[in-house]
Amino acid sequence: DGHIGVTIAAPGAAITSVPEWTLAKSRLMNGTSMSSPNAAGGIALIISGLKQLGIKYSPWELKRAIQGTAVPVPGVETQA
Repeated sequence: DGHIGVTIAAPGAAITSVPEWTLAKSRLMNGTSMSSPNAAGGIALIISGLKQLGIKYSPWELKRAIQGTAVPVPGVETQA
């Protein structure tokens, strides 16, 4: 259909920070279970900073800013 499905990506492999409720002191986790919270946490920090500085924003502006500052990952085809 010509549309790009994924516009940003976040690390999701070999993440060792796991919640305490897992009762594991150290554990490697992989996949969307790790990359989604990574991306959401980063976006939450951006929103928090904007609010702290009193900068108004819309969801569209946030999306555009995130996509506009994304960096291609070497060796990964972006139009697959």
